[in-house]
Amino acid sequence: MTEQLIYLKKDRHIAWLALNRPDRKNAMNIDMWRAIPELVAQAENDPDIKVLILSSSVTDIFCAGADISEFDLFINDRDARDQNRRAIRAACAAIENFSLPSIAMITGACIGGGCILALSCDMRFGDVNSRYGITPAKLGLVYGLSDTRRLLDQVGPAATRDILFSARIIGSEKAREIGLVNEIFPVETLEQEVRDYVALLVQNSVHSLREIKKVIKRIQAGARDDDDSSEQVFMDAFDGVDHKEGIDAFLNKRKPDY
Repeated sequence: MTEQLIYLKKDRHIAWLALNRPDRKNAMNIDMWRAIPELVAQAENDPDIKVLILSSSVTDIFCAGADISEFDLFINDRDARDQNRRAIRAACAAIENFSLPSIAMITGACIGGGCILALSCDMRFGDVNSRYGITPAKLGLVYGLSDTRRLLDQVGPAATRDILFSARIIGSEKAREIGLVNEIFPVETLEQEVRDYVALLVQNSVHSLREIKKVIKRIQAGARDDDDSSEQVFMDAFDGVDHKEGIDAFLNKRKPDY
């Protein structure tokens, strides 16, 4: 196993972004936050990659949150605190802005900054032992607007207030019930279930996946009706090579080759 605290592994059309600090329960330090944008960029620039999966290198923990051992430094050094803030924002934005689908595969505890990282992905799949919490209220801290928005986008205002006000840890079934995660699977089948789902995505048009993601993000940002830009995307798709391939495959009763 690599000694890197976070690394990228390519598996055909999948880029696995793995947290790899099991001795500290994958607690995120500033170096790990700083590494994420470059690793995501590598996946973005690889023409073979169609899906990014955020995961843990071990099966019993996803991420315990921020590295508490750095907090003394942040209390006493405002510049270091600001550098950490910038690193966190850049890491989450890099995952959120990945142009193709991203999935968090969650094993065990997914707490604090780890939960925010998972919320930066398009979808989340957890095992039955996974548990979730965002706990700044226990430490007298306040998460930023972008982090809070990611939570609210998934679970709505009522559940967001509950999760942040109470700082409680919730189990996998409750997380699925409120929409924090998409699906929950047995520990032993989680990875295969994720791979099976990804197999559905990679057989579809990359152009469609990218543009669908853009449309969803525009709606989340407040757009409500079509405009010249969205209408152009709709019209131009009919002239695209992916549409031609899709129609030809349909007519000839074969799978499209995207």
